[in-house]
Amino acid sequence: HVGFFCCARLCASVQRMKILTRCAMLLVLACSAATATPANRLFTDAELIAEYAARPSMFVTIDGVRIHYRDEGRGPTLVLINGHLGSLHMWDAWVERLRDRFRIVRLDFPPYGLSGPDPENLYSSQRAAGLVGRFLDHLGLARVHIGGTSNGALVAVLFAIDNPERVDRLVVSTLPAGRPPARTPSPALIAAATADRATAPVQSRAFHEAFLRDIIANDAVIDDALIDRYWKLNNRVGARANETTYIQAQYRFWDSTDVPALYARLRRPLLLQWGADGVVLPEQIGRDVAALLPNAPVTLIQYRGAGHLPMLEKPDETARDAAAFLTETRSSLQ
Repeated sequence: HVGFFCCARLCASVQRMKILTRCAMLLVLACSAATATPANRLFTDAELIAEYAARPSMFVTIDGVRIHYRDEGRGPTLVLINGHLGSLHMWDAWVERLRDRFRIVRLDFPPYGLSGPDPENLYSSQRAAGLVGRFLDHLGLARVHIGGTSNGALVAVLFAIDNPERVDRLVVSTLPAGRPPARTPSPALIAAATADRATAPVQSRAFHEAFLRDIIANDAVIDDALIDRYWKLNNRVGARANETTYIQAQYRFWDSTDVPALYARLRRPLLLQWGADGVVLPEQIGRDVAALLPNAPVTLIQYRGAGHLPMLEKPDETARDAAAFLTETRSSLQ
């Protein structure tokens, strides 16, 4: 009986130890998860400037709007404009590869990144193109190469149409020509967007990760730094309302504009880079957009393995092709 009792006590002790161990492991996992998952919230300008506007970032006020920009490199000037929900940082890889051959001026166009707010609450591609012109005046740049991606590509094209004497060549990617075609986003993006309704205007880090994985074909370029930057900058105080205003203005623009007639006015040489494996603006749309630019002329390059952001997903190839296009004939800048 004594042996049985001791054995029973030992078994009970072991059982209690297993339970305590499990509890401790669960506590550790819970603490780790809390530590690993940052709190979803809005971020102030002071916080974001400290993290994302170190040198060589600069700011200038144009028409009452603060513009965040960087000016690097030497050679003919290439101006680069970010796309939807992006910032000037999306061109980092190009700057590394091209600054020995070009002076690269890149900016956040309002309402994105660290530019704005606009005191007139004017957020549209037309407004952005006007700000680009006055920004170039401020820098004393009479004539430039200009590029952009997604909605930033549209801003670049609108500027070139209205100011052909100021543009040498254009390098743009995933240039839209209307509302994006209807599609079903990824389940992860749908789930995150649904969950975020309860916390509006805050959008979770999970939403921005799902957004990037939905639009990018080359997942290898998606890291914590990229996700954090999209999450934080788009949770800047006031950003979501301003971005919504921009998108609404963009839809009105597409619904009221004769796009073929508009794009036919572009008469500067244009390199159109396209992610052949994109889901937002698929491969065929690249060919359709190129056909809408009969007077540019257009060079279309499709990149297999890239989605909506080819300059970020295929930086070696896209930067190489951009440099070749910009230097294939002696320009007025050289």
